[in-house]
Amino acid sequence: MKPTLVLPLIIPLATAALCLLAWRHRSAQRWLGVAGAFALLAAGGALLREVSRNGITAVQVGGWPAPFGITLVADLFSALMILVTGVMASAVAVYSTANVDNRRESFGYYPLFHVLLLGVCGSFLTGDIFNLYVWFEVMLIASFVLIALGGERSQIEGALKYVTLNLMASAVFLAAAGLLYSTAGTLNMADLAVKLRAEPEPGLAGVLAMLFLVAFGTKAAIFPLFFWLPASYHTPPVAVSAIFAGLLTKVGVYALIRVFTLVFVHDAGFTHRLILVLAGLTMVTGVLGAMAQSDFRRILSFHIISQIGYMIMGLGLLTPAAIAVLDVYLSVRGRRSGEP
Repeated sequence: MKPTLVLPLIIPLATAALCLLAWRHRSAQRWLGVAGAFALLAAGGALLREVSRNGITAVQVGGWPAPFGITLVADLFSALMILVTGVMASAVAVYSTANVDNRRESFGYYPLFHVLLLGVCGSFLTGDIFNLYVWFEVMLIASFVLIALGGERSQIEGALKYVTLNLMASAVFLAAAGLLYSTAGTLNMADLAVKLRAEPEPGLAGVLAMLFLVAFGTKAAIFPLFFWLPASYHTPPVAVSAIFAGLLTKVGVYALIRVFTLVFVHDAGFTHRLILVLAGLTMVTGVLGAMAQSDFRRILSFHIISQIGYMIMGLGLLTPAAIAVLDVYLSVRGRRSGEP
């Protein structure tokens, strides 16, 4: 097993476990949280270096061959996103030592923070649809608790709106994954790319594409599925909002890129034209929503939505240049959106 590929998963998992062991020692949790974030940054740099030198790297967990086992895959895009995750995590971990109060720390802020990072890194490295669903749920559970941590009324309201819409998206995701498996007999993305191109019923593949667009579009906060974001992102402490803005919606965009450049490309004239229209509506809605706000953090929430529109516009265009610009823009905006 290649250590550079599994370290981005082992580090946040181990850090979360160590923070739990230091539950009664808040100072130790702070330093463990910061150290784990910087270790993730180093692991992201090492992974990007290996991929840039040796090309795509993959691991079959448990020794089961693809497409039957759990596949972890890193290419330049996913390795770059792991590095961006490390940059964001390091900045937010340092800022959290001053921004997150003792009460929230005593409720498990640092273990939850690293469980969230585990879900993000797993989403970037997985090579199959079902495990992408699993990592999404890891993120959802940790992020829901982080939003509600502290128990203020605005946080509880924001957390309920956040988790309700995202649970609906998860249900659509799971249903789509089940239907996809019954159709193609596999959920491995590389295997799906081959089998769906030979699918004799393009109408069924189109339905599957729309289901995944709804599921991932909700996670990415595209029009008209974005209402949970401005209702929730402004309620938790700034450190939590920073990691959410910098990473969570970007995971949704990443999933859209993977699925609609690898799996669902059979009818790009329809699916990607629809994505292009949704991108334009997302851009305009985000700007208009920001103009209607007076609270600075709500303005930033709508600003995030407009930037998501710019990102998925590259996906809708589906040209090599557009996808390359999208990849770079996603990594840059992931870092800048989360600056505390």
